[in-house]
Amino acid sequence: MKRMMGLLLSLALMTVLAVGCSNNTERQPENTPAENDVEAAAEVKQEEKIHTKVAAPSGAPTLSMIKMFKENPSLGENVEVSYESVKSPDLMASRLMSSEVDIAVVPTNLAANIYNKGIPYQLAASNVWGVLYLVSSEDINDWNDLKGKEIDTIGRGLTPDIVLRYLLSSNGIDPEKDVTLNYLGEATELASAFIAEKSKISVIPEPVLSNVLMKKADTKVVLNLQEEWAKTTNMDSSYPQASLIIRKDIIESYPEFVEAFLKEFEESINWANDYPAEAGIYSEELQTGLNSQVVEKGMERSNIKFVNAIEAKRAIETYLKILLEYSPDIVGGKLPDDDFYFKK
Repeated sequence: MKRMMGLLLSLALMTVLAVGCSNNTERQPENTPAENDVEAAAEVKQEEKIHTKVAAPSGAPTLSMIKMFKENPSLGENVEVSYESVKSPDLMASRLMSSEVDIAVVPTNLAANIYNKGIPYQLAASNVWGVLYLVSSEDINDWNDLKGKEIDTIGRGLTPDIVLRYLLSSNGIDPEKDVTLNYLGEATELASAFIAEKSKISVIPEPVLSNVLMKKADTKVVLNLQEEWAKTTNMDSSYPQASLIIRKDIIESYPEFVEAFLKEFEESINWANDYPAEAGIYSEELQTGLNSQVVEKGMERSNIKFVNAIEAKRAIETYLKILLEYSPDIVGGKLPDDDFYFKK
């Protein structure tokens, strides 16, 4: 498994000086070669840098750390951090499987999946708490009004599909018999179809939804699937759609850096919520694919908030258990054990 370039080497500093047992009692020089080696090694150690790669999928996950992406704040002496917004889910998964990325925001089920495969990451916090909304150009007031309707959505067999199917079933609607689910390739394709009135009812995620609302004035946000999830599961929060994971060797070797990163990450999330217009400007400047107006209007519905792993654990386990029941492979075949959760 690849190891991050520039991690501090574990130096064995040998300080035992060879003093013979002969009758020669001459005093050793004040600076022996061994002592000089120790001093040189210490200087090298001080000069070495921690090079850390941070990645997040485009969309709400990148917005959660957009301030860090733009400002690249200092996280300690001799620490260098590079940030990347990854557009391809397959590319992100590949980099995690090979441990090329040190810290990443990923779908929570992917975090569980790679952990269950023995890839040494720990979940440090959950930061995106669902972005799915059922919208319509028709008069839909509740779940019962969906019976007999066609619903366009994305991600067949993936988390958006499972969340929708779970909520339909929990509200007395058979996804196989009472509605017709049509799957499009991606959110932008879904949005285009709805704007062009080729779709009457769709499940559209933020921040794409904001673009739809700006371009199609008669769009009605019928159901907030995050609120429906909380009601259905009797939770006081939505589902933790995305979470921050950190390589375990970094957690163990550099606790001060990890603490500084998590503090800055939480501040970045709070800043984005407090200053959505500025977050939108940053997003546009960094060419994330989201223009400033879409980010500003969609921030509130993006449900970005920082919850550390221990506080989020119950919500995470509830979410993963439901995903496991629908599709075991999506979480790696089992619920992760307690070591999955980073403890300060």
